[in-house]
Amino acid sequence: MRGLGKIVGASLALCLFYGVAAAETVKLTVALEPDQQGKPGKGTATLSIDTATKTLTGTIEYSGLSGPPQMAAFLSPPEKQGGNPGTLPIPLPANPKSPMTIKMPMPEAAIAAIKGGEWMMLLGTKKAPEIGGEVKPVE
Repeated sequence: MRGLGKIVGASLALCLFYGVAAAETVKLTVALEPDQQGKPGKGTATLSIDTATKTLTGTIEYSGLSGPPQMAAFLSPPEKQGGNPGTLPIPLPANPKSPMTIKMPMPEAAIAAIKGGEWMMLLGTKKAPEIGGEVKPVE
């Protein structure tokens, strides 16, 4: 019976070790540029995803928008050619000022997809998105 307790204890320790080892922090960056050439507006986003807690945190710095930002979102590639991109809204602070700190839950499917690439981030005012860029892994 005592040997069984050691085996169970060792098995539990291995499961905990590998569970922690499987968690990672995914670091991403976005260079935010105007949606039209010659328009003002620029920025950067520095993001991290904790895969264990499924939480995205980060900072968005921006300048040159026509007003305070009132919307931000991630766009994923369309599921079908010619389809609409998927949208994942990014909650903004009540009184957004640059730099903004963001924190949001990330669905597991979104974590896998954003790591795969081809995602965009948009930041805009009440009128429309004004700056955006491709979400890229930090190398």
